[in-house]
Amino acid sequence: MPETKDAALRTHAETGDAAAQRRADIDGLLSDTFNSILRIEERSLDNRLTHGLTITEVHTIVAVGLHEQNPMNVVAARLGVTLATLTTAVNKLVRKGFVERIRAEDDRRKVLVSLTKKGRQVFRAHNVFHRQMIDEALADLTEEEEQAFAAGLAKVKRFFDGHA
Repeated sequence: MPETKDAALRTHAETGDAAAQRRADIDGLLSDTFNSILRIEERSLDNRLTHGLTITEVHTIVAVGLHEQNPMNVVAARLGVTLATLTTAVNKLVRKGFVERIRAEDDRRKVLVSLTKKGRQVFRAHNVFHRQMIDEALADLTEEEEQAFAAGLAKVKRFFDGHA
């Protein structure tokens, strides 16, 4: 029996309601996941290598790079912060002994930042933490589910990167 126009409109409205609910659920999942990751990261800082550091300071250390000497503007761009904001963060990390500043040989006006031995230890520990967190988070997914998740998340990330 052919579907009536009213039935088709009702089906379309129900589909729209389902899509709206699914998108609201995704919004909650993204926000909750982001907040959970931050809480997990903050708890991970309670160890001998990272004691006394904030998660922002750890992310600054990671942005400096393991065996790199980077100009401040490069590190600021990696973090998406202003040079003034990075300068304040680097000052604290220099005082705490995780980062050092040097002048570029080719241009003495240019300040380069690099990690000290303590900074490199934090960098490595944070990378191990992330690897373990992802391994555990994805452990219950099949190979196909993990591939679909990665592909979908990459598309979502491209959107956010384009609007950041």
